[in-house]
Amino acid sequence: MNLLIIKPSEEYIAEITDYKQESLKDDEHVHGTGGIQKYETVKDWIEQARLCESEETVPPGLVTVSQYMLVQEGERRILGMINLRHNLGEPGGYLAEFGGHIGYSVRPSERRNGYARVMVRLCLERCRELGLCRVLLTCAPSNEASRRVIVSCGGKFERLAESDREVLERYWIEL
Repeated sequence: MNLLIIKPSEEYIAEITDYKQESLKDDEHVHGTGGIQKYETVKDWIEQARLCESEETVPPGLVTVSQYMLVQEGERRILGMINLRHNLGEPGGYLAEFGGHIGYSVRPSERRNGYARVMVRLCLERCRELGLCRVLLTCAPSNEASRRVIVSCGGKFERLAESDREVLERYWIEL
């Protein structure tokens, strides 16, 4: 099975909608999508993702981001979503402390199939292409599955990031 990460496009609107709906049944936030749940239409979300790909067009207050979907070559079903932030914004800001370079999710019905690990590894190749030397990933202390994925991809625990609202584990992957 050949898995690929591809950018969202209009030809995938129905599949993205299905992914979003299935994921929202499981959680109120769809990780690794740049906040897809906030957009009225998938087309609006795709347009925002395109704007965020370039420093020249990224909206104020946001960082440059590449949004990807995990699919099996030749198939249209989306198995996962992964969001690669090209930088972490201002030192001490939310992304630098809690968000990290990469956020991801796997479709609830496709979990426990190893897709997250493959998706993160494919995304790490994109990080290298961007010239990143190391990337930050975070996960909740209760999210054992995410911790295992991060560690299996080379993540080294740095410390806990704590605020009034959340506690996250910080892991760095050297490229």
